[in-house]
Amino acid sequence: MKENFYETIFKRKSFHLFRGVGSDTITQDELADIEKAYADFDCLYPEIKTAIRIVPASKVNFKRDAEYCILIYSEEKDNYLMNAGYIGEQLDLYLVQHDIGSLWYGIGKPDMPDFNSMKFVIMIAIHKVNDQSLYRKDMFKAKRKPLPEVWSGDDLGIADVARFAPSACNTQPWYVENKDGKLTVNRYRKPGKRGIMPADAVSYYNRIDIGIYLCILEICMNKKGIDFTRELFIDNGSDAELTKAAEYTIKEI
Repeated sequence: MKENFYETIFKRKSFHLFRGVGSDTITQDELADIEKAYADFDCLYPEIKTAIRIVPASKVNFKRDAEYCILIYSEEKDNYLMNAGYIGEQLDLYLVQHDIGSLWYGIGKPDMPDFNSMKFVIMIAIHKVNDQSLYRKDMFKAKRKPLPEVWSGDDLGIADVARFAPSACNTQPWYVENKDGKLTVNRYRKPGKRGIMPADAVSYYNRIDIGIYLCILEICMNKKGIDFTRELFIDNGSDAELTKAAEYTIKEI
């Protein structure tokens, strides 16, 4: 990662409402810095072209008092959703570091569904935050699945933090197996369970979620000095209970 985001994981929260965040506004210089930072984030697939557009929240009918929405676009290639989630989570954490509240907004409707031959993927709503007390004080009070539901094997001192990655409707669609020096990350879909998401949207958003999770997982591994190599697997949106997404071979702990 181009920045050390580990400590930011504990602070970030989803601003489902932006009321009360203060009267400060995001400056044009800050908007320009967001675009510059995005261009320098790590990606899973360098060959997949992505881009962002930052537009006033009113332009996409966002009704929760955000200032702007960041629209993420991508070429439609294998694992483009996972790639977008991976890059987008770095953006999410960058915003927190710069006192900008954010919300992954899955149901947002873009003003432009296509941009430079790329397809709209998802948006992040944002607003300047001038009250630090509005960020999380104790991440571990957030509602997440118990560790045994999302991880098996040695937790490497990272699993309990990684499970706090954000996900659509808090579905937390990951299951990690640590066995024989390898971490296998699966996209998990509990049979018959989808929360409030439409059935045809679950695999779409959960593939973005897996990219978000891989980003958080790797930040945690980097913080702990865990050296690894990564292999990715194509996920075309199967409704299988477990779909293999990535495998990390631990080189040194």
